[in-house]
Amino acid sequence: MQLMNGFDSSIIGYLNKFAQTSKSFDAFMVFIVDNSFIKAVILVCILWFFWFQKSSKLTGNRKGVIVTIFSCLVAIAVGRLLCVLLPFRARPIINPAINFVKPFGTSALSLGTWSSFPSDNAVMFFSLATGIFLISRKLGILTYLYVLFVICFPRVYLGYHFPTDILAGAVIGILITFLISGNKISNPLSNKVFEFSAKHTGIFYSLAFLLTYEISKMFIEVRFICSHLLEVMRRIV
Repeated sequence: MQLMNGFDSSIIGYLNKFAQTSKSFDAFMVFIVDNSFIKAVILVCILWFFWFQKSSKLTGNRKGVIVTIFSCLVAIAVGRLLCVLLPFRARPIINPAINFVKPFGTSALSLGTWSSFPSDNAVMFFSLATGIFLISRKLGILTYLYVLFVICFPRVYLGYHFPTDILAGAVIGILITFLISGNKISNPLSNKVFEFSAKHTGIFYSLAFLLTYEISKMFIEVRFICSHLLEVMRRIV
């Protein structure tokens, strides 16, 4: 059994008092967690806004968008890798050591084999929020708040993550974007992307759309394809 630390137990214990007290609120939390438009599409649209917005800082904004997208790719890969390599941590909703009251409408069937630490949602979306922050401080702060309260809070309330899962994921995501935004990485990266976009405009925007679409979906389709390919390879071997 996995016991909670004081930080997790105090927050989980307080929030769980409200579980099953309102079917409407519980349903709203489930709706937010399951809705990709609310969770991510809005944030991805901000990147497209910065890419096309007519501004004296257009080149710098586009460089920031490139850094943000690349950071998200690294973040989701790092997040999933850590979930696999680090010791397994059962989510609050299925942790036998916690008398967790499941909010109405929750289902843990698809979470049983996935470790909760760190939160890959927090890793990727805090990475994305940091990229937006580096482009626009005011909008970035709003994005941080959006990620915290709209994306991460419902996952803690529903028992999908511990607060420390979110905190660790946030730190990892923020650090990844700050590291990639350094000139030694961001300058050659953005220069290559600008060069490619000028030579192969159609292919570039097709790939850009695909990448931002998958970011908004947390690469669920890619994970599904990869998992099936691995299963086929195992059967062949």
